[in-house]
Order: sequence, then C-alpha cells, then structure tokens
Amino acid sequence: MEDHEARPLDKEVAEFYAWLTHLQQDGPVMFDESLRAWQIFGYDEALQVLSDPSFSADMRAASRAAGVETPIPPVIERLTSASFFTMEPARHRAFRGLVSQAFSRRLVNTLAPRVAETATAILDGLDGAGTFDLLERFAYPLPMIVLCDLLGIPHDDRRAFQSWASALTDPAAAQAAGADRLGEELEQLEEYLHELVQRRRREPGGDLLSRLAAAEVDGEPLTEDEVVSLAAVMLLAGHNTTTMLLANLVVCLDENPAASAAVRADRKLLPAAIEEVFRYRGPLPRALRLATRDTEVGGHTVPAGAPVVVWTAAANWDPAQFPHPGRFDLHRTSNRHLGFGHGMHFCLGAPLARVVAEIAMSLLMDRCSQVAVARDEPLAYPAPRVNLAPARLPVNVRWAAPAAR
Repeated sequence: MEDHEARPLDKEVAEFYAWLTHLQQDGPVMFDESLRAWQIFGYDEALQVLSDPSFSADMRAASRAAGVETPIPPVIERLTSASFFTMEPARHRAFRGLVSQAFSRRLVNTLAPRVAETATAILDGLDGAGTFDLLERFAYPLPMIVLCDLLGIPHDDRRAFQSWASALTDPAAAQAAGADRLGEELEQLEEYLHELVQRRRREPGGDLLSRLAAAEVDGEPLTEDEVVSLAAVMLLAGHNTTTMLLANLVVCLDENPAASAAVRADRKLLPAAIEEVFRYRGPLPRALRLATRDTEVGGHTVPAGAPVVVWTAAANWDPAQFPHPGRFDLHRTSNRHLGFGHGMHFCLGAPLARVVAEIAMSLLMDRCSQVAVARDEPLAYPAPRVNLAPARLPVNVRWAAPAAR
C-alpha cells in the first residue's frame, strides 16, 4: 500500500529524521569528533555491529570510554545488577534463557485471553469519554497489569506496585517526583520484591517469580538479589516496550488514514501494521556499543575501546534495504527491521509487545468507530534520540453503538 494521504510527521519527529538524514550525507559510517564516537547509519553496517559480540553492549563502559562518568544511585545499581548488558557471554546466555521463557511467543499467546479481558475492562471504564490521554489511561496500565499477572503480584499489592514500578518505567513520572522521591520509590520497590521472593521460596506458585526463585544457573540457585534484579529487568523489557509501541501504532495509523481504514476493514493486517511501526517509528531509535577489538565496518576501522552509536532508526529507513522508507506501507515484504535490535541483545519484550498491541488495537477499533489524535497542541517527544514516542497521547474518540460491538 502506498498511502498518498499521509499527514505530515509531528514536528519533533520530522526534525529527528531530518537530523539523521543530514548526518548520513557523509556515508553509512562516520566518526563524530564532538562525541568521540562512531555513528552507524546504514542497515548492513548496523546489522554487522549488532550481530558481532565483540561490540559490547555495556553502556557504562561505553560512557567511560567516551570520557563521561555518570554517577548511578546505589539502589539502581542493585536493581540492575542482573543486567544482561554487563554480564560475560556464558552467564548472559543462561540468565537471558531464564527470562526469555517468560516472553516466548508460545507463552505470551497463552496470556491472550487475560490480555483481552484486561483491555476490555479498561475500555469499559473509559466508555463515554470523548477525549482522554490514551497513553495514561490505556497504553500504560494495560501492559503493567499483564506483567503483574505474569510475575504473580497479589491483587491487593498492585496499586502500590504500579506506583513503584512507574519510577522505573515512566521518565516523566520520575522527573516530576525528583531524585530524592525517586530513590525512595525504588527502595520501596526493592524491599517489596525481596519480601515477595522470600514468600515465593516458602510458598511457590505457578507464577514466573516462583520459577525464578527456584531456578539454577550452572547448578547454583540464583541469589535473592539476582531474582529481584531479574524482576526489575523484566519490568523494563516488557512494559516500556509495549507502552511505546501501542502509542506509536495509534499515531502512525492516525498519520496514515488509508492504512487505518485498511486495518479496520481487515484485522489480519494488524500484525503487518505492527511490524511496519517497528520499522517506520521504532520506539528505541539507537543502540550503544563499545568496540572490544579493532573491527572494519563500512570501510572504516573502528578501534578497540571506541564507543559506537548504532542508529537503528536510520538503518530502518535505509533505501537500499527498504524501498521508499519514508512511506508507511502495510504490504512491505521482507520487513527485516531492527526496531528492537538484533542478535544476543534483541529486545526481550518484543513478543509481549506484539501480542498486547495487536489485541489492544483490535479491541480499540471494535469499541470505537473513530480514534483520532487530538492535535490542539503538538505532541511532545521529550527525548526522541533515546525514546521515539510521545509523552502524552490525547485522543478524540467516537464510541461504537452497543449493537455494533
């Protein structure tokens, strides 16, 4: 489909892609003197770097190599101690294997009825509202509730848990709370997870946290700190990914009315629409790497110790890989996008994001005959070079008649 009725991109998004296009003029690989880092724009070059384990994903090491030391609060150090980015390869594979079981397409599909039930309940609570923030009222709470189900968070604890978890997953909430309040929220979350892990070890259930509490790596049980950190990692992997994808899906369909009409007419097009959003407006526009040995990329030698910025947003708009890349195309073939990375650090939350976004969007279209982004004010993208998704998403909706649902 070639959507000739597409609306202009939001200003900050258009400026972001114009900035990438300007940088690409010197080729798919360039050394940025101001950042003292290598920038990767081409699809083949990005694929090479993301596939090669000699390019480390330890972003703290990359920052140090670039001469930037960022102090990290102790509570965040503890909650991210089981981060896959800083583990040596063998342990990374073992830990990732444990968590990836929770986000496998097979297991995520078994959650589909619960996802639909939860999404329906949220929409029931919104029915009658002509305008609301879809991000705050739908795209944010839905995956959070699904993750609570997955982890086995008791219903009575969920309100408090969601407040603590938002400190990890919602940058706007974290900024509004301030550093001191953020630290308090994270310490409360950490304390709660420790208590819950202890409870699950005494009284295991069928939830994921119980399985992690009983899991072993190389014949040794995971420590309590490791289980708590893995739970925090899953919050990041499964929640932000899904929230931003759903927001971008709504925005992209709003920008492309012909595509939106086609999806409404044939819901079998939704998976293709979701994959095209990954390519066209992937919420994670870059990946940071550190070269651990001299490596040739795109005709340039990237020396050991050099920071590397892989612009997946640029690679996904590389015309050599994707004809007419600036066009939102539901019928794009071989859509091998890099919207959620590639290789050993491919985003763990992608399967959950796909399933939740498909169910949520289909139900939203069933319940609402019209979902239009309210553009009384421009959508705000606070940090498009880090997270390419709006901070708020006000929508005007027209609810379908009960008989049409």
